[in-house]
Amino acid sequence: MVDMEMPSQMGYDRAIIVFSPEGRIYQVEYAAQAVKLGKTSVGISFKDGVVLAAYSPMSNLQMKSKSSKVSKIDGHLGAVECGLTADARVLIDFLRVQAQIHKLTYTQDMDVFLLAKKLANRMQIYTQYAGARPFGASILLGGMNEESILYVINPSGTLNRWKAKAVGRGDKEATQYLEKNYKENLTEEEAKKLALDTIEHGEKKIGKFDKKAVELDVVKK
Repeated sequence: MVDMEMPSQMGYDRAIIVFSPEGRIYQVEYAAQAVKLGKTSVGISFKDGVVLAAYSPMSNLQMKSKSSKVSKIDGHLGAVECGLTADARVLIDFLRVQAQIHKLTYTQDMDVFLLAKKLANRMQIYTQYAGARPFGASILLGGMNEESILYVINPSGTLNRWKAKAVGRGDKEATQYLEKNYKENLTEEEAKKLALDTIEHGEKKIGKFDKKAVELDVVKK
């Protein structure tokens, strides 16, 4: 009988409820890897709002549709996705429903942190039950309370607030560019330009970059 050496993670990466001996959950790490394979997305908060942008090139034969990586959630809320598009679409729908439920129940706009936490809780649930897998997408949620706010929610269910954040396949180069060029009290036009330049820095080492393929939206008061 041939003695075949099995990879160390065998037996630990097939079920979401099983920890490896090192305390890792491989399925969650695989979901995070799916985000890293996605095209670069960026969120930037500025003085009066949040800029949300994503790189979304199309094939010459592809028709434009209503689907978009940058989505309106409510009048004061927007989101940009990165990762598996189908998973992200379900999460975007969840955000929209929760925002409207809150508005109908309390007759006021939903707090940005409260909505981000609801999404993070939902994504975390899918990291601890058998028969399910984590969502292979990250969401950058931007909105306005008294100030501009940007949260990033990851497949593990973690959420963190950022002044500016890049995710996706070009996140390393994009983040380095943001760290060098972001400044407090950006104007809207400065934030838009920074978002475009950041995505270009994240994508240009991967292949041909087309500025026309960048989707961009602004959430303001």
